[in-house]
Amino acid sequence: MSEKIELAVQERTIIGKDAKKLRRQGLVPGIIYGFNVTDPRPVQVDARLFERIYHRAGTVHLVDLRTSETGTPTRAFISAVKRNPITHAIAHVDFRVVNLRLETTAHVPIVLTGESPAVADDLGLLLQSLDAVTVRVLPTEVPESISVDISSLTEVGSMIHVKDLVIPAGVTLMTDGEEVVARITAPTLAEAVETAEVAEGEAAADANAGAAAASSES
Repeated sequence: MSEKIELAVQERTIIGKDAKKLRRQGLVPGIIYGFNVTDPRPVQVDARLFERIYHRAGTVHLVDLRTSETGTPTRAFISAVKRNPITHAIAHVDFRVVNLRLETTAHVPIVLTGESPAVADDLGLLLQSLDAVTVRVLPTEVPESISVDISSLTEVGSMIHVKDLVIPAGVTLMTDGEEVVARITAPTLAEAVETAEVAEGEAAADANAGAAAASSES
């Protein structure tokens, strides 16, 4: 059984564009929706506290939401977190309430373990193409992650597909089994891409320098 994670939230009366006032006070506006929630409930939560809880729970652990208005916690997933594109501070959060007796859809992270012989012997480079898979499972049984051993990647062109993953009992995989999770690619290909990117960067820098020089002469 996974650890119990609790989060204190407050009912929110400030909505819309005025929510920026909350952020200045160190609060994050949010919404609770989903199973048995007739109307989405606006809430607010301490920003620092939420960051700590989100680090522990991610999107795969149920969180017990507690409010002063009710003694019974609302069990929900953190379904979406919106951040400020400049400061990276959390701007809004969605909590999705689920029926604990029915399977739900979840996105479970993929964790690469072990060592690829191809990488160890400098034969190629490891590229991870997929960092999560979609599954259906009871809300209380969502895996924290799915591990895959990359020691089978022994040469350039070696691949691990979704169908190669070991899925826990009671979990139904929804992602296409033919999707590639990780592969070994030839260093020459990676170096060619890197060289092209460097060349483009240098060309852009030269163009900017030329434009600046022309501007200063005019």
